[in-house]
Amino acid sequence: MSQLAEAGKIPRPVLKGRHERHLWKGVFLALGCATVGASVFAYYGIYKHHLWWQKFWGNFDHEARKERIAQNEEVFMKKWEYFWRTGKWVGNGYVVPPELPEGTAVANHPWLTRRN
Repeated sequence: MSQLAEAGKIPRPVLKGRHERHLWKGVFLALGCATVGASVFAYYGIYKHHLWWQKFWGNFDHEARKERIAQNEEVFMKKWEYFWRTGKWVGNGYVVPPELPEGTAVANHPWLTRRN
């Protein structure tokens, strides 16, 4: 190199000593954390729970579910009508709401099951 080029050179930082050690500590810490995180995800996210939807949907007894809906639908529709008219939800489960005041217009909503 020429004298002019040597004079215009910017000194570059060099990794030596403790700076290099700190860099390598950070690299190894990051790799360790990534390995632990990937292992936990692989165990729980893939191995344990990746088929949760199959178990969830496979457990439905569809006929029993239809029967249960048919049994509870009248109470649910009364509960919904009471909530619509008063703004108060009666409660979850098989809770029969109080009767609406006499003369309250009750909507004829479509039901899920057939009514004869």
